[in-house]
Formats: sequence, structure tokens, C-alpha cells
Amino acid sequence: MRAALAFSLAFAAMHAWAVESELSRALRTGQVSLTVSGLGGHTGACVLVEAENHSGLPARYVIPSGWRFGSQDSTLQDLLVVGEQVLALAPNGRGTVTCSAFCCEASMGGPGKGSAFNQGALADSALVKLARHLAAANYDEETMQQAVWAVSDGNTISGIDAGDAAATNALRQFVSTLTGRPVPWYTTAFAQAEPGRAFNPNATRVTGRVEFQQQHAGVLSIVVKDQDGRTIHVLDEGRDLRQGKYTIDVEVTVRNWPTGRYSICFASDGVLLKKQEFDL
Repeated sequence: MRAALAFSLAFAAMHAWAVESELSRALRTGQVSLTVSGLGGHTGACVLVEAENHSGLPARYVIPSGWRFGSQDSTLQDLLVVGEQVLALAPNGRGTVTCSAFCCEASMGGPGKGSAFNQGALADSALVKLARHLAAANYDEETMQQAVWAVSDGNTISGIDAGDAAATNALRQFVSTLTGRPVPWYTTAFAQAEPGRAFNPNATRVTGRVEFQQQHAGVLSIVVKDQDGRTIHVLDEGRDLRQGKYTIDVEVTVRNWPTGRYSICFASDGVLLKKQEFDL
């Protein structure tokens, strides 16, 4: 299964590079030129590409998934194309397409309507593979944006939430393979982005599902400890449990908590049953 996935990713990358070579060659030799501008927003159909064919022959170029349009404003994010777009141009003709794209510099400002971009080039191989994967999948725009930032900026993979456990885990697994980072057991929610920004790095909530085994009847306590082992928050205490296997959904409000590693500790009569760590 892993070998098949690796082959699929390699084939996709080779195809993308072949497409890129044709378009980049035409741009480099002046056979075609692109004028690229934002349509407002930072996800979905948010970039307009106007192309001009400078040759006396009909031309067909593909803007591939993984093409990256660089912002001409150093304070605004670049845009990563997800989903191929075809430019079919008459001799010395013009054409316009709208590309689906996602910001790929989380710490920068969000582009607006009329924001200018360069003619672009293929992104690095990890972003190309991700863009092609997203183009073939059926995720909502916010989910895809979090996946892009997880690869482009190293944002936490726990920010990826497709609203369905199987879909979320599948995309997290794909991003984990690309980045070499582990798949988290929890989901992190973030504060709303400030005006002019696309992402707010301040976490507000951590949620997840934890399974543990209760070996004998006892009184359960669930607490959150910081990296120094100090209890900073009590989630539950005094719950009587019989012997058996339990699955508990946890939710921790973490707004304004310092960055670092935390642990959710499950104990019965003072004996630790399970410890689940999360990072902010």
C-alpha cells in the first residue's frame, strides 16, 4: 500500500514537472505572458489570470496544480493553485481563466481584490503533491487551506479538520507522509483572523477522543498538566466508573495559554490510566 502511494506521488510529481516545463518555457521565451490579480479572499476561486499569446500560432497551455503565484507585495501571501486550468489562445489572442488557489504563507497578510502577483512557477515538490491530491479530493476550502499551511509553513497538522473522522485522518496521514511529522490524536481550533490577515496562530480549543481501560471500579479524574507537571486545569473529577473499556470525548479551552506541551491525564483513585499529550 505504501509502495503504491509512493509510486502515485512520484508519478504525479513527474507529470507536474512536465506540464510546468511547457508553460515555463513559453513564459521564459516570451511566447505567452500572464497578468495575475487577486479576486479577494485567500481560498477557492480567488485569482484571475489574463494570458496573451505573442505568437502567430494557436496555443494551449496548462496552469497545473502546484503552480505558485508570487505576491508582488512582500507583506501579502503567495497563492498556490489547486486544480488545473487550461489556457486556449488564438494566434496573437488573449484569454482569461479563474484559478482555485490557496494562500501558502500563513504569517503574511491576506491578498485582496486587485492584489498583483507575478507570472508564477511550480512550487516545491511537497506542495505540488499536496495540490494535486487536494484537486482530486472533495474537501471544503477551510480544510484544504489548513492542509496547505501545514505543508508550506509547518503549521500544526491538528488544525486540519474535515468534519468527518475518516476524511480528517486520511488527509492528516497524507500530510504526515509529506512532512515526516506524526499524525496528532487531537484537533486544534484557532481564533478568528484579524482584519487583513488570513490566519491567527492563537489556539482557542483542543478536542479529541481518548480510549482507556479501567481495570477495576474506581473514581475517575481528568486533569490537564503543563510541561512541568503542574495541574493547571481540571476537566472531570469524582466520576464513578466500573471496570471496562471507555471512550471519552475531551474538550479543553486553551485561549491565551502559553505555547508548549501539555498532558491530559486520566487517573482512577490516583493511579494514572492514560496520558495524552498535545502541543500549543
